[in-house]
Amino acid sequence: MVNASGNKMTMALGRFDAAEANRIFQSAQLFMIIVCGSLAILVTPLALWAPLPWSVSLDERVALAALFFEVLLALFGGLSEAVFKATSRYALGTMLGNLIRLGEWAGSILGLVIFGSFSGVAICALLARAGGTVAGVLLAQRGDYGLYWGTSQASKDEIKSMVRPAVSFMAFPLANALSFQGMTLLAGALTGASTVAVFNTYRTIARVAVQLTAMFSHALWPEFARLFGQGGARAVEALFHRSALLGAVQSVALSLLLYFVSPWLLQVWTHGRIEFDRGLMLWLLAYAAVGGVWHVPRILLMATNQHVGLAGWALGAGGLSVALGWAFGVLWRIDGIAAAMLLSEAFIAAVCVYLAYHIFFRSPRLKGYVS
Repeated sequence: MVNASGNKMTMALGRFDAAEANRIFQSAQLFMIIVCGSLAILVTPLALWAPLPWSVSLDERVALAALFFEVLLALFGGLSEAVFKATSRYALGTMLGNLIRLGEWAGSILGLVIFGSFSGVAICALLARAGGTVAGVLLAQRGDYGLYWGTSQASKDEIKSMVRPAVSFMAFPLANALSFQGMTLLAGALTGASTVAVFNTYRTIARVAVQLTAMFSHALWPEFARLFGQGGARAVEALFHRSALLGAVQSVALSLLLYFVSPWLLQVWTHGRIEFDRGLMLWLLAYAAVGGVWHVPRILLMATNQHVGLAGWALGAGGLSVALGWAFGVLWRIDGIAAAMLLSEAFIAAVCVYLAYHIFFRSPRLKGYVS
C-alpha cells in the first residue's frame, strides 16, 4: 500500500494536483493506521502469552513483542519515504531511511552492551526505530508541497483503487523467495551442503551486476512516476528508452567484467578454499546479465502501478525455476540448476520487457523500436 500510494501521489504531483495527492496520502495513512494498529493489538498478547511449541522465557517473549512493533513502525514509516519520493526528494528520503536502519542497528548493539539480553537488544532497537520514524515524519512535512499528515481527507474509494496494485506488490517477494531460497534448498537437496556453499558464493558474485543495475533503475522510479503523471506514456518515452538501453548495456558489461575478475574475487573472498569453475560461473553470469536487462522495464511498470500483470508472471517464473531446477539438477547437478535459473530468468525478462513496451504502443515512434 505504501508503494502503490506513493506512486499515485508522485503522478498526481506530476500533474500539479496537490489536492489529489493529499487525498491519496491521507487515505494511505488511514489504511496503515487501521492495519498496523490492528496487528499491534493482535500480536502483543500472542507474543507475551500465547502457548508456543518450544520453551520461551519472559525475556524472549518481550523481545518478540518489541520486534513485532519494530516491523510495524518500519511499515508505517515507509509513508515518509513515499512523501520524499513524491516531492522530488528521493535522495534525501533514501539517505534518511538508511540512517534510520543504521541507527536501529546501533540501538541493538547498545542494548546488548548495556543489558545483555534479548529484550534489551530488541527494545533499544525499537526505540531507535521510533525516533527515526518521528524524525522522518517531521522532515517529510517540511516544505510547501500540499501533503499533510492526518486522515480528514481520506477516501474509501481511493483505498479501494489502490488495493489491487498493493496486493500485486506482495507477489514479488514471494517470487524472489522461490527463485533464491527455493533454488538454495534445491541445491542442498540434490547436491549436498558443501555444494550449496559453492553455489551461493558463485551466485553472490554473479549478482553484483544485478545489484549495481538495481541501484541505477531504482533511482529512476520517482522520475518515471512524475513524468507519467505529467504527460502519460509520451512524456516518459524518451527517458525509458535510453535508460532501458543503458541498463541492459551496464548489466551485460558488468557481467563480462566479473567473468575475468571472479577467479581473483574467489581467491580473496574464500582464501582459496573455493576453486574457480568456468562453466558454473558462465551459467550464473549469463543469468545475472539477463536479470539486469529487465530491471528498468520492471521499475517502469512498478512506478506507474501497471505491474499487476507482471506480478502473476513473476510468481509463475519462480515456480518454473524450481521445477526446471529439479529436472535439470537430477540430470546435470549444479550446472543444471544454474541453467534452469537462466531459462526462467529469460522467460520473465521477455514478459516484463513486452509489458513495459506495451505501454507505449500508442506512440508511433516507439512502435518502430518494438518492431
